[in-house]
Amino acid sequence: MPGFLITTSHKPSQRTRSFVKDFVSILPNSTYINRGKKTIEELGLEAYRRGYKYFIIVGERKGNPSLMRIYKIFPYNKPPEIKHIMSVIIKGITLSRENPDASRVYNPETIGVNYDKCEQDQCFKLADLFIEVFQETIVPKPDITIMLIEKKDHILLKAINKLGKTCGPLVRIKGVKYIE
Repeated sequence: MPGFLITTSHKPSQRTRSFVKDFVSILPNSTYINRGKKTIEELGLEAYRRGYKYFIIVGERKGNPSLMRIYKIFPYNKPPEIKHIMSVIIKGITLSRENPDASRVYNPETIGVNYDKCEQDQCFKLADLFIEVFQETIVPKPDITIMLIEKKDHILLKAINKLGKTCGPLVRIKGVKYIE
């Protein structure tokens, strides 16, 4: 199934939980689960049982989301092998409720990825990840378009709906570390 299973680190702040719920709302077929005391292996099994190939753990610093660790599940082994493939370092976020221009999106089924404003390798790696995960739901006129816009000191990840309005959180990304 295309999409992500998304959760937080242990004992997240309210802002981190709000960010994760906001982020899940713009990603087709993605699900938020409460982490509780689950280990990474248990999260991998949960994602595998639900049919996902990827899951994300959002970490925080001083109550704000600061890192997204992305894991891939290789189901060929028993139990399935879990590999950390990418870390996205977050510089800052703006929740949709904090953005007066943001609109709400409900159950998007299709997605597009726009990386026209990418120049550096880490921006392209992030675009490649979204394309790989959502390849089955990418269409020419999607419900949601993920825009990756390179700025001087960060990459802006923003979602746009069919009408061209911003929806979901704005995420300022400081860096992307690809783990091979």
